[in-house]
Amino acid sequence: MNRSLTVIGLAAAIVIVGVCGPVVAQVGSGSKSASDAGLKIARAYLKGLEQGKLDDLDRLFLSGERSSILENASDEGSWEHYRDHHLGPEMKATSDFKFTVSKESQDRFGSTVIVRQVGKFSMKVGEEDRSYKMAITYVMVEDSGALKIAHMHWSSRANRN
Repeated sequence: MNRSLTVIGLAAAIVIVGVCGPVVAQVGSGSKSASDAGLKIARAYLKGLEQGKLDDLDRLFLSGERSSILENASDEGSWEHYRDHHLGPEMKATSDFKFTVSKESQDRFGSTVIVRQVGKFSMKVGEEDRSYKMAITYVMVEDSGALKIAHMHWSSRANRN
C-alpha cells in the first residue's frame, strides 16, 4: 500500500511539473517578447531628450501623475513633476545631449514590460563638455491598449578619465 502511494505521488508530481513547469518558468524568468515595443519606447525617450522635446515625451508615460521616477537615489515624483521641476530646468542649463546605448534588453511579464539600457551620454554645460555612464530601467504597462512607462529608474555617474 505504501509503495502504491509513493508511485501515485511521484506520478502526480511529474504531471504537475509537466503542466505547471513552463508557466512558472515563463512568469519567473520573463519571456522575450516577439515585439520590441518597449525598446522602441525607451529609444524614443532618449531621442526626445537629445532633441530637447520634453512635451513630446508625455505620450510615452502614464498620464495624470500615475508614473514614478527615481534618479540617482532620489524620488523625483511623477513624470510631470520630474519634467517640470528637474529635467526641464536641467535641459535649459545644458545643450548637445548625446546618448549611446551599448546594451539593452526587454522582458515581458504578462502585460508588463521591463526594459534595461546601459551606456553613456554627454552634454555641454556652458562651454564645458561632460560625459557620464548611465543605466536606465523602465517598467511599462498596458494602458488603454498602449504600452506606457509607469516607472523609470535612471542612474548615472561621471566618467573618470
